[in-house]
Amino acid sequence: MDNHIKLLAVGYDPAIMQVVARLLNSHTGWTGVIALTREDGLEKLHNENYDALLLCVGVSAGDEKEFRRAVDTHHLPTIIIRHYGGGSGLLENELRAALDHQQ
Repeated sequence: MDNHIKLLAVGYDPAIMQVVARLLNSHTGWTGVIALTREDGLEKLHNENYDALLLCVGVSAGDEKEFRRAVDTHHLPTIIIRHYGGGSGLLENELRAALDHQQ
């Protein structure tokens, strides 16, 4: 894995997403950005390069399809990960496994 990982997490529950942001940014070499709406997530995805897009609470299958379409259409090197919750260890392990698998 690279030394610096940039992550975008999209979810629709502000309180939970603040926890996700804190967890992502607590890791050395990781920068986590959150989006609380599909529109905001798509805008951020178009304006920045992210190593991974984490789909969190409230993101529907239809929303996921839109995010996948955006990544594919713009040939972004972004891994999409569906995060179903759990502790910080699970989140870290999901991200590390997905990012390590891409290399």
